[in-house]
Amino acid sequence: MMGYTRKFLISLKRPVMIYMVTLSISAQLFFAAVFYWAEVDYNSKLVTFFDSLYFTVTLMTSVGLGDIVPVTLLGRILAIFMMLAGTAIYVCFTAVLAAMIMEADPEGIPESDSKGRT
Repeated sequence: MMGYTRKFLISLKRPVMIYMVTLSISAQLFFAAVFYWAEVDYNSKLVTFFDSLYFTVTLMTSVGLGDIVPVTLLGRILAIFMMLAGTAIYVCFTAVLAAMIMEADPEGIPESDSKGRT
């Protein structure tokens, strides 16, 4: 078990993981800045940039608590793009993590014979 864990933790340093983390953080900061710019004068719940970042992270990770909602047309359009981008980014995260798990423990997958039996 320790060997598996060690292999998995080492695989988290791969360039694809660093790219995914960088993409995620960059997208969230970008959308938070644009959302703040679009909504700060119209949305009473949006006081600081951190409020905008909080909204962006909850929306992009599909948590969406509903305590901050967009009130302008531009804010709602941005929210749509944030939902789509968040879904795409986190689906890719899941695929990359699944591939890393499979690589870290290749013995855990039973080989099937020519008739499809394990």
